[in-house]
Amino acid sequence: MDEGCVITDTSDRCIYDDLCYTYSCDPGHGCVSTPVTCDDYDACTEDTCDCDIGCVYTLIGDYNTNACIVFNCDREDGIYYTDLCCDDYDACTVDACDYDEGCYYSDFDCNDYNECTKDSCDMNSGCEYERVSCDDYNACTDDSCCPETGCRHDEIDCDDENACTDDRCNPESGCSHTPVDCEDYNACTTETCCPASGCVYEAVNCCDQNECTEDYCEAYWGCKYRNIVCDDYNVCTQDFCDPNSGCQFVTNDCLCDDNNECTTDSCDPESGCSNVEIDCNDYDDSTMDYCEHASGCIHAPIGQGYY
Repeated sequence: MDEGCVITDTSDRCIYDDLCYTYSCDPGHGCVSTPVTCDDYDACTEDTCDCDIGCVYTLIGDYNTNACIVFNCDREDGIYYTDLCCDDYDACTVDACDYDEGCYYSDFDCNDYNECTKDSCDMNSGCEYERVSCDDYNACTDDSCCPETGCRHDEIDCDDENACTDDRCNPESGCSHTPVDCEDYNACTTETCCPASGCVYEAVNCCDQNECTEDYCEAYWGCKYRNIVCDDYNVCTQDFCDPNSGCQFVTNDCLCDDNNECTTDSCDPESGCSNVEIDCNDYDDSTMDYCEHASGCIHAPIGQGYY
């Protein structure tokens, strides 16, 4: 029996193994192959299609050769680059970047070229400059610091410009000014000190205002007084000393007077008194010549009853 037209579905013949297409059958055109849309709407992928596996989404590669920039990608905007952050958060380093090697760090130079500071670095605050202590714990030096050469320890001047003090310096206590000892252990001098010239030694005045003493001084004992001898080696004078005028040599007319009018009294400086009997002879035969101690020569007429 004739059944007429037979319509057989042959749309499955339009199916192929290429997963990059979708397949359909259009009644008017027959088999239709439509490319698969592999867009994942991610600007950071390269969208491709593999016939065996279908859509392939590969992350965009970083082909940048500069180690100092960082590859970034935004799903909407795509690729962008930012500077590599080399901050190590250490204030004591200089942070830098090398195109080939990337970040590198070198010590920050805190040298202030000042010998009076101790230079150091704190990783949080950076360079620090602590003043150097030049104290040598010596009271005899003036401690200071010169930026070019560092500490100086200059000897202090303890001179008080007083010649009556011995100026010295003790490292612990500093300057001292001890009075100078002007003692010369000489009893014949008085010791004083003049600030301008130093010790002064003046001779002791041993004068006792007595003309009858010889005044002198012995270094150990001091003033000495020796009675002067007023002997003029003349036995005809009386020698004595007057405190006001000194030696006195007085000729005494009565020294050799024997109270005898019958002698001539005289004095010889070497031999002393001489009492020579006087000659009462008047060479007159009419008189009797003789001498009375009290009255001297008598010339009595002969025959007048005297003898």
